[in-house]
Amino acid sequence: MKHELLSPAGNLSCMLAAINAGADAVYAGTDRFSARAYADNMSAEEFIFGIRTAHLADVKVYLALNTLIGTNEYEDAYNSIRPLYESGLDGIIVQDLGLIPMIKDCFPELKLHASTQMSVMSSYGAKLMKEQGFSRVVPARELSLKEVGRIKEETGMEIECFIHGAMCYSYSGLCLMSSMIGGRSGNRGRCAGTCRLPFDAVYEGRRLDDKRKNGDAYPLSMKDMCTLEILPMLCETGIDSFKIEGRMKSPEYVAGVTSIYRKYLDLYLENKNRDYEISHNDMEHLNALYIRTDISKGYYEGRKGRDLITLDLPGYNGNDPQYEEQIKNEYVHDAKKIPVDMYVNLRIGEEASLTLISGDACVTVKGDIVSEAVKAPLTAPSIEERMRKTGDSPFSVMHTEIQADANIFMPVSAINSLRRLGLNELEDELIRNKGYNTRLAADELTHVTDRLTGSDKRSTPVFDISVMTKEQLYPAVDMLSGTAGRIFADYDLLMKLDEKEVHEISDRVPVWMSLPVILRERSDVFDRIAGYLSGNPAISGVLVHTLDELEYVTERLKGFRMITDASVYSYNPASVRQIMQMGGSNILGITFPYELNLKDLRMLSSDLKETDTPETSLIVYGYIPMMISDGCIKKTYGVCDHKKTINKALYLKDRKKAEFPVVTDCTICTNIIYNHLPLSLCDMMDDISTIRADRYRIQFTVESAEETEEVIKAFCGSGSLKDTKTTTGHMKRGAL
Repeated sequence: MKHELLSPAGNLSCMLAAINAGADAVYAGTDRFSARAYADNMSAEEFIFGIRTAHLADVKVYLALNTLIGTNEYEDAYNSIRPLYESGLDGIIVQDLGLIPMIKDCFPELKLHASTQMSVMSSYGAKLMKEQGFSRVVPARELSLKEVGRIKEETGMEIECFIHGAMCYSYSGLCLMSSMIGGRSGNRGRCAGTCRLPFDAVYEGRRLDDKRKNGDAYPLSMKDMCTLEILPMLCETGIDSFKIEGRMKSPEYVAGVTSIYRKYLDLYLENKNRDYEISHNDMEHLNALYIRTDISKGYYEGRKGRDLITLDLPGYNGNDPQYEEQIKNEYVHDAKKIPVDMYVNLRIGEEASLTLISGDACVTVKGDIVSEAVKAPLTAPSIEERMRKTGDSPFSVMHTEIQADANIFMPVSAINSLRRLGLNELEDELIRNKGYNTRLAADELTHVTDRLTGSDKRSTPVFDISVMTKEQLYPAVDMLSGTAGRIFADYDLLMKLDEKEVHEISDRVPVWMSLPVILRERSDVFDRIAGYLSGNPAISGVLVHTLDELEYVTERLKGFRMITDASVYSYNPASVRQIMQMGGSNILGITFPYELNLKDLRMLSSDLKETDTPETSLIVYGYIPMMISDGCIKKTYGVCDHKKTINKALYLKDRKKAEFPVVTDCTICTNIIYNHLPLSLCDMMDDISTIRADRYRIQFTVESAEETEEVIKAFCGSGSLKDTKTTTGHMKRGAL
C-alpha cells in the first residue's frame, strides 16, 4: 500500500519547504478556526497560491479547521472554506460536529478527516465517523499499534497517525487545563502549554521523589515523539498517512524532518525490512531540529509513565546552525520551476497564437489581432524577450520558436497578456492532468444560520447528581428521593455494589450509569459493562463521555437511553442536532460544555427548539476535569500500586501552591486531573435561570461525605458554600 507523508505548514514558507523536501501532502490552517491559532497561518490568497503550487507538484493540501465553532461563527467558517474548496482543496480536518452537515451540503466533494481533537480511541468511534461520511480518522495518540491496527481492520477507513513532534499529556480534545488556569482554550487553538510547567506530586501526604529537594519537576511534560526506528512497524500496521507535528515550527524544521522521514519511508518501501538501518548522522540531524532533550516512540509500543516524561528538563536540544543552513539552501525556497516550451504564431490580420508544452500537457491560447507595422515592426528577439518574462509564475522557458510575418505590430501589453493567459491555462491543465479539479460551492447556509426559536421559558429545572463514591451516593439519594432527579453513578461504583442494594436505590431514584471517561479496546471493561447492564431493570440509562461510547451504546446496548456529557461538545445548535442524529432515538439529552459563558449559553439554549431538541443539562457544581490522560502520575514516580485513588490522596501542587486532585482509575489505566477549586454556580442561580436548561447537575468526584452533604444543603437552600473556596469557571469570563 502507498503511505502518505504528511507535513505541517504554519505559513507559506513552511508549505513550500515541505513540498520541496518530499511531502506527499501538507496540512495548514487559515487565520481563523485553527488548532494552532498562534502559528503564522495563511491568508486566503496565500493558501490558494499554496494549493496550486502543491498540486503542480502532485502534493495534496488539507485544511485544519479543527476547533470548536461558536453559535454565531458558522458563516465565518463557511467563508473560510469556500475559496479554498473552489481552488481545489483536497480535504478538511475538523473537530466540531456541527461542521459535518455544512461541509457535506455546501462542499460535497471535500473529504472529511476526523481530527485527533475528536478523541477517537476505538473502532466504535471510527465506525461512527465513517457513518457520518468521514473518509479518514486521526485516532488518539495514546493508542498502541495493536489498537490502531484494529481500527483499520474493523472499518477500512484511512488512518492518519502522528510519527514525530511534540505530544500532549492529555487526550487531545479533552484538555481544559490551559482554559481553566489561564483562559486560553486548546479547543479554540490557543493552548498555553501549561503541561510544561513544574508541579510537585504529593501522594498520601508525601512529596514524591524527595531526593529532588529544591529542583523543579515536570511530571506532565511529555517527551517529543520520534518513530524513525519503528517506521517499518507503523507501515505494517496499515497506517495510511504519517503525520509530522509542527505548525508552530520553522521552515527549516519542516524541511529537515520531512526529508529524513522521506528518505527512510522510501527505503522501507523499496526494500521492506531488508537493509532498514538508520544512520547515526541522520539521528543527530533530527535531534538538532528543535526537538526536546529526550525523545520517545510515543504510546505505540504500550509504554507509559516515566518512559514518556521529561521529568527533569522540558527544554530543547540546541540547533545545528551549519545543518540548518544546509537545509535552507536545499529546501527553503520557492518551488522548483517547471520547464516549458513556447511556440508563437503571429500572422497579419489573424489572432496571435501561443502554444505551450510541458511534459504531456499542451495548451494553445489566442490573443489580439496582429496588425501591420506603421513604424517600428516587432522582431523575433524582442518577442522572445517578452515571452520569457515568466515572473512569479511556476514556469521557466526552456525553448521558444517564433513564426511571424514580416513587418508586424502588437502592443507590448497585448504580448504580455497573451503570455499570462497561456501560462495560466498551462498551469490549470497540468493541475487537471494530475487529477485535481476546481469546483463550485453551494451558496446557501440556511441549515446552520437560520435561527431556531422555541418558547421563552421552559419548566423549572430538575436537579440531578453524579457520584463517584459510596460516601457520596446516599446523601445524594436522600436529596433526590421523591423528585424527578436522577443519580449518575460511576460505573466502577455501581458494579461493586450489591445487586439488591442497587435495586433498592433505584426504587427511590432513577439510577443511570456513568460510563468510564474513555473507551479503549485494550480492556475487557466494556464487555463486563455490557454484561452487567444486559437485562438489568435497575439501570435507567447511561451517561456517555466520548464519541466511541455513543457508538458503543448504540451497537452493544441497544435500547439503552443515553445522555452525552460535557466532553461530547454541544458547542452550537448544529452540533446539538448532529449529536441527536448520531445517537438516534436512544439519545435523551446533552450536557452544555464547560467553556461556554453565560452569554454563549443563553444564545445556544435560545436557539434550540423544544420540539426537536433533547433535554439540556447544565453542571452547576463539581471539580472540572482539566486533563484526562493515559499517563500515570504514580507510574512516573515508580509508586504505582494499582489502587484506584479518589479521595484527594494524590494531587499536583503548582508554583502558586494550588493543589489539583488526581483520580487514578486503574480499571481503565487512566488519570484524571481536576481543577484545584470546585465549580459552583450556587450564587448565580438567578443569572443561570436565564439559560433554558432543563436540568442542573451537581457532580461529585473527590468530595468526602461531609463535603457532599454541605454542597447538597447549599443547593437545597438550607446551607451555604460561602466558607468554601470555589470558582465560577467560564460562566463570567468565557474562554479565548
